[in-house]
Amino acid sequence: MRSLEETVLIKSMTGFGQGEAKNEHYSVRVEIKSVNHRYLDLFFRIPRQYSPLEETLRSAIAGRIARGRLEVALTVEEFGNKERMVHMNKGLLQAYLQAIAAVKEEMASEEPTALSHVLSLPGLLEVDEPALDVEDLQRVVLEATALALNGVEAMREAEGRRLFADLKEKTDQLEELRLAVAELAPQVVVDYRNRLQERLGGLLDGTTITEERFLGEVAIYADRCSIDEELVRLVSHMQQFAETLRSTESTGRKLDFLVQEM
Repeated sequence: MRSLEETVLIKSMTGFGQGEAKNEHYSVRVEIKSVNHRYLDLFFRIPRQYSPLEETLRSAIAGRIARGRLEVALTVEEFGNKERMVHMNKGLLQAYLQAIAAVKEEMASEEPTALSHVLSLPGLLEVDEPALDVEDLQRVVLEATALALNGVEAMREAEGRRLFADLKEKTDQLEELRLAVAELAPQVVVDYRNRLQERLGGLLDGTTITEERFLGEVAIYADRCSIDEELVRLVSHMQQFAETLRSTESTGRKLDFLVQEM
């Protein structure tokens, strides 16, 4: 069998990474948490005004990670004094004032209406945010995302090395057991044949079965307890296990199948 000592690329699906990047207009922070999942499942926490960047993040992540449930958080700080316009909804203001006047009349109240209360009414004042420069921000987001993905992959690879060390220890133990069983296997068949002869030999008396035929039948039944085929299949599965650990593709399901077979 080939040794598992060779370099392998097994990775865990658990990891965390964060990245920060900035230019003259934006400072961006991206955090990514990854846990086990059969497929690639992405969950985003992005401020509403930056939602157009979700597809950018999705494509960048899918290009480097194939499986796992990932939680992605985006934080953006904008630099510079961008003009913001505040508009008053005059129609809504008139409706509020009429409603307040009706309440006062109904309650026979002469209490003055505070301006601060009026200004705090929902929807009365609207702020027009400046147009988002998506392309400029996108470049910074991609840079921060790449750094965060580097962290995730580094942690997944480190965990993968620990998993590999544990798997190697177990496969080494299995190989020792296989060699011990293979050494004993031929004698097991001989011992079984001898026990059959001892236990069934007395049954020949008074029958027409010849000793030669009896010994032939015993040999056939004894050969059926041979585990040569199982040992050959075990070697094959262990070789496939070692090769799968060296694969650059997703290997979890195949490893699970091989472990069940072994």
